[in-house]
Parts: sequence; structure tokens; C-alpha cells
Amino acid sequence: MTKLESTLQPIRKELIGDLEGSILEVGSGTGTNFKHYNAKAKVIALEPSSFMLDKSKAKLPKKTQITTYNMGIGDKRLDSIIKNNSLDYIICTLVLCTIPDQNLALDKFKKWLKPTGKLIVLEHIHAQNKPNRLLYNMVNPLWKIVGDGCNLNRDTDLSIKKAGFKVESEHYFKKALGFYQAVFTVSSSK
Repeated sequence: MTKLESTLQPIRKELIGDLEGSILEVGSGTGTNFKHYNAKAKVIALEPSSFMLDKSKAKLPKKTQITTYNMGIGDKRLDSIIKNNSLDYIICTLVLCTIPDQNLALDKFKKWLKPTGKLIVLEHIHAQNKPNRLLYNMVNPLWKIVGDGCNLNRDTDLSIKKAGFKVESEHYFKKALGFYQAVFTVSSSK
């Protein structure tokens, strides 16, 4: 486990460990979050990379209800898997940087979440100061190739708010990159 991931593990556990109900995990990657879900969580885990999905299946805990799907958020088949107003939670941990159309994803999240549902995120975000913002913008084209579609220069925190989600709690912190953890509710103007 990397030093960064050892820092993020307690945050992941805090964000998702007590959740119950219908949950969508977007971009489940290698299954890093799987061990944190409790037995009352019914998780739909999406991962567009079959390589990553194979790694995650090896981490499926026995006492959890996690169903994996090899598809991305833009896959039209999701409409038959996820009904409108059906999810209690949507989990995004280090994934919104890679989704090609972040706004489309956020619109789908609002549609899928119950009126009482919550969007829970742990994401790296664009640098806050001008010199680092310039650096991130310069490095991003190469980083995106090396990082399998990861964008260093997304203001994901602001994008979620602009999409109409309301902040319930948020925390900014720095570990090599700027990070953002937050819980959002669906705005009543849905």
C-alpha cells in the first residue's frame, strides 16, 4: 500500500463504513473500498476497465452484497440496472477525474438518487494557487495518458456544486495533491 493510500484508507472507512441501503460505487477500480462496506449495504460497483474489475473481484468480501459490472457511467445499459430515485448513496472515490463527461455523470446521479439520497466523494482537485494551477494545466495532457484518463486540473468540488448538489459536509486537505472529501444532498430544485 502506498503512503498516500494508507492516508486515504481511514477516510474511505469513515465515509462508507456505516452506510446501509442501495449504493452505487462509480469506478470501483481494484476494489479498494470493498472491505469497508458493511453487510447491510447493497452495492452496485461499476468499473469500465476489465483489468481493474478482475482485480477487484478477488477482493470481494464474503459477507457483503456487492455486484460488479464492467461498464462506465455513460453506458446505456445502466438505465435497466439503476432506476430513477432508487439509490440511497452514490460513492465516488478518486474517479470523477477520469469520467469523460463529468456533467452528464452528475446529472445521472441526481436522477438516480432518492430525494433523501447522498453523493459521497473523495477526490483530488485542481490546485488552488495560480502557480500550481498553471503547472497542473501544463502537465495534464501527459498525466492524462500516463494516469489512464485522470485529469489533474478539474475543479470537481465546484462542478458538483454547480450541478445543483447541496453541501452537507466538506473538508479540503493536501497530500501531494489537493484533496476534497464531501457529502452532498440532492438539491430540492431537482
